Amino acid sequence: MLTIKSQEKREEVTTPVSSRLGVVTLEPTPELSVGIPARPVEVEYALYGDLNLPVTVVLGGISASCQVMKSGQDNAHSRATYTQGWWQPLVGPGKAVDCTRTCVLSFNYVAQHRVKTSVSEVRELSLTPADQAKLLNVLLKTLKLNGRITFVGSSYGGMVGLSFAELYPEAIKQLICISASDRSTHTARAIRAIQKGIFELADLPEQKHQALSLARQLAILFYRTDDVFDAQFIDPLLELPQGKVVGYEQTVYSYLAHQGQKFANSNTIETYAALLDSIDTHAVNASKIECDCSFIAVPSDRLVSYESMRKLAHKVNGQSQFYRLESIYGHDAFLKEFQKLTELLKKILGEYDEPATSYASC
Repeated sequence: MLTIKSQEKREEVTTPVSSRLGVVTLEPTPELSVGIPARPVEVEYALYGDLNLPVTVVLGGISASCQVMKSGQDNAHSRATYTQGWWQPLVGPGKAVDCTRTCVLSFNYVAQHRVKTSVSEVRELSLTPADQAKLLNVLLKTLKLNGRITFVGSSYGGMVGLSFAELYPEAIKQLICISASDRSTHTARAIRAIQKGIFELADLPEQKHQALSLARQLAILFYRTDDVFDAQFIDPLLELPQGKVVGYEQTVYSYLAHQGQKFANSNTIETYAALLDSIDTHAVNASKIECDCSFIAVPSDRLVSYESMRKLAHKVNGQSQFYRLESIYGHDAFLKEFQKLTELLKKILGEYDEPATSYASC
């Protein structure tokens, strides 16, 4: 088992890292796969560390923000409210993605944009993962971040990373893809179809709020595993004839209701549906990916097939490594297994020389 040196832990606290948060208009405006943008594309981004260092792009799932770590300062032009970073345990001085060795870039996904679909027609359409990759390519140029990047993408971010590697092989030197494959499974597509079906039943604002909550609850059921739920909650009992659940607050029902309402309070059906559509469009030609690749797959992941990622590791043209990450957290492993990921990412990024025998399977 690989270990983190105590000196590295001290650096997390004592080493300051500059941060830059803001909104930028992309120039030139990229042509997207869904059409030509009818207005300039604005992207909210976060930069951490010395801009002269090699760039590492870090992207997460569809609900992740551009803030991967806690910022030292806020930009007055930023629209976001910045709190704790969603990958705080993994990004920072001395951490798996070390901001004293690399400049970290992240951005908020653009779910929809008004595009020209013909000479006279303008429509609001969902962007694909390949479109997000095109935005990233122009963002790098707009921010004058030169040189080949390292890309660390989890879930939807992994899809964007695969698309970027296919579209811009000259711009990327290394891809680390966590819980993402070259295309979706039929089960994952079916779950998203059910979610969008729930949206279609909602007309009134309160119905839309509840529909968004229910759709998110359905997703969470497949993010986690039965082992997690069994350890966390009690078995529900019904009090008849009223049908009231005894000990409701200790059941999975209460947890899902809380998570669904929290998500619905800060998101819209339109944005969520657009991102679900985006995932459904995802497909890459792995043979066009030529950079060094590391694939991290979780056997218990019920949304992204472990076997599909193993096959993907053999399809790419670049040098490829495949890692098995055991976890009871399924698709949420990249948000929970911070110690394992720290050890694994440090090995992949070259900070450990020891072989990761606990993870590598081919």
